[in-house]
Amino acid sequence: MDFKKVEDFTAFTDLSRRCYPGMKLNTREEQERYTEHRRKMAQKDDIHTIGLYEKEQLVGGYIAYDHVMNVYGQQVKAGGIGTVAVDLPYKKQGHAKRIIQQFLAEARDKGQIIAHLYPFQPSFYKRMGFGLGPRLSTYHFHPSQLPTYDGGEKVEVLNADDQDEVKACYDTWAEDNHGATAIPTYGFAFLEKEELHTFGVREEGKLTGYVTLEFKEGDHFLQNDLHVKSFFHTSTKAYRSLIRYLHNQKDQVRSIYFPTFDQEFAYSLNDPVHVDEQLIFSIYHKVSEEGRGLMYRILDIPAFLEKIGEVCFGTDTVRVGWKVKDSFLNETHESVWQFTNGKPQPTGEEAEVTIEIDIAHFSSLMMGCVSLSSLLRSGAAVSEGRTVDLFQHPEQPKCWTFF
Repeated sequence: MDFKKVEDFTAFTDLSRRCYPGMKLNTREEQERYTEHRRKMAQKDDIHTIGLYEKEQLVGGYIAYDHVMNVYGQQVKAGGIGTVAVDLPYKKQGHAKRIIQQFLAEARDKGQIIAHLYPFQPSFYKRMGFGLGPRLSTYHFHPSQLPTYDGGEKVEVLNADDQDEVKACYDTWAEDNHGATAIPTYGFAFLEKEELHTFGVREEGKLTGYVTLEFKEGDHFLQNDLHVKSFFHTSTKAYRSLIRYLHNQKDQVRSIYFPTFDQEFAYSLNDPVHVDEQLIFSIYHKVSEEGRGLMYRILDIPAFLEKIGEVCFGTDTVRVGWKVKDSFLNETHESVWQFTNGKPQPTGEEAEVTIEIDIAHFSSLMMGCVSLSSLLRSGAAVSEGRTVDLFQHPEQPKCWTFF
């Protein structure tokens, strides 16, 4: 078995359609379109389509992505992996494990200090050392449930001619948000899609926010639901202008689907109750649905620490000894970090507190997806020594890059 760059994209399409029936690559036209798309994307410097071959037979494959991620304000090299596939006759032979190990090794060789992916099954990748990522909530409400604001800026239609401005607006947002991944120019091709509608707000001639929407028909042609595909703002005025714009659709659309990482978004609504008006427990009203998708795996712990040295993870001053176990790669990392008023630095001194944890939960902890107290309570982490006031109020990452 050998790994090599895929050149026969027709074979990769055949592999993908068998492993991912949900892609619905059922007709010759759909298969040819997907083949051409994959061939085109493989020409990008940051996308690598890799196959696992038995002699000349493609038995599995994956797509690796070179990313730059905002980690607490620092730009770091990251690796993404998607479309992991093992052909049906070759399943349960350890090939998926080989694929992930190959991807992780190549990511380390590139100097990428963190990897991330969207799992088809979280438990599968948790066993491979990937920890659960941020919580995403999807609200479903009538437009009138949104607040309306006085003043604000006019909302304008945006199209492919505005691509540079839209990218600049996103880049500004990404620079200020932990977990955000840089998106290359080709990632804004949605501006050319007929079924999507993008609207923006300018302040003094500069684009400071935009929203991308898709209309989906309800029970008849006069009944439509509005699905928010993206919502970015770099100022309060832009946020309020876009929210007011969505509110003003109350006479045209039945409801709005609104995804967000903002765990306090319910407080922005005049009425936070979900349109299905269900009670979920006793007299608790359903306001949203939630899920977790993105998963993280730190690849180089010392390099990660170097990047987060100025981040404050609490108020404590204490030496913490970490023992991070990685059963998938058969590795154990041990080091002592000196926290001074919550800021970590490596030290050669003896630890006052030791924490034993696996790489998956360690990655979730470091990325701000879970608190240390929660991991200790559940037994996912074990501590010896005094109680530490660290990692109790995590800053959840926000990532809208899908791959």
